[in-house]
Amino acid sequence: MARHPNDNNQLMTAPLLEIQNLKKHFPVRQGILMRAKHFNQAVTSVDLSIQPGETLGLVGESGCGKSTLGRCIVKLYKPDKGKILFDGINISGQNKTENMQYRKSVQMIFQDPLESLNSRHSVEEILLEPFLIHNIGDRKWRNKRIIDLLDIVGLPSGAQSRYPFEFSGGQRQRIGIARAIALNPKLIVCDEAVSALDVSIQSQIVNLLLELQAEFKIAYLFIAHDLAVVKHISDRVAVMYLGKIVETADSETIYKNPKHPYTQSLIDSIPIPDPHHKIQRKILKGDIPSSINPPTGCGFHTRCPQVMECCKIEEPRLRNGTQQHSYRCHLD
Repeated sequence: MARHPNDNNQLMTAPLLEIQNLKKHFPVRQGILMRAKHFNQAVTSVDLSIQPGETLGLVGESGCGKSTLGRCIVKLYKPDKGKILFDGINISGQNKTENMQYRKSVQMIFQDPLESLNSRHSVEEILLEPFLIHNIGDRKWRNKRIIDLLDIVGLPSGAQSRYPFEFSGGQRQRIGIARAIALNPKLIVCDEAVSALDVSIQSQIVNLLLELQAEFKIAYLFIAHDLAVVKHISDRVAVMYLGKIVETADSETIYKNPKHPYTQSLIDSIPIPDPHHKIQRKILKGDIPSSINPPTGCGFHTRCPQVMECCKIEEPRLRNGTQQHSYRCHLD
């Protein structure tokens, strides 16, 4: 069953994370001098917010800019423009001490646990590293904390002497989760955290994330392309297309009453486990346009089944519906 915020007090509190007009473009270098001839417009004019203890699902096709946005939030990429406010503080231009504090508060779970975990380090060394970097605790405290972390994510204490390649994919992701929660963060960016796992293991990892959220009051930015998983874990959902957010609403609203044609197509693509249930699906045609040379007007007009002439010329303004529902479309 989908989770969504019904507590008005939660919606009225100040956001834990607020993104304002964020932009991240990557240069495409060519020629002998490797000069930037074009720019890959990965993220353009994004506005988002996440409340304390909330899960915001971020969905869209591959290449729409979801992971780039997540990496900007955890400071793996430096944005070209815009602001990222965390607890009301602009994180750009922070000094070393402030930056270290921010990195304690914001962590990331990566898509491929085998690639994100150092294969030359044991589990103990992997989980010990955050405490060494931030100079937290003595040896006895750290050893106990590592055992506690393994227990929290459902791994035996004996796992600490083993190496990542000795575990299954789901177990490796549990190690990644243990590393992410080691410093008691306020926000975790989950970048396709379950997409590389079997379906049965996906449900176990999602349930683990929900249990950790309930216990430690962690907020999640849950990046995924599987809308069925997003529906289960998210309070609100933001839909991203070609570097821009095209629709945002609480989970129940966006699945029952999607306004943007792209969101409608994504919802229609969710498989229904009943071969006798027939529905009229709105199947998208064509591929997502190049982010190096995006279309004018509405970026979705090249694939939209309801395209109008104004869509090709004018970028749609943000429309506000009910229950914190907003979308960018010329259609009413």
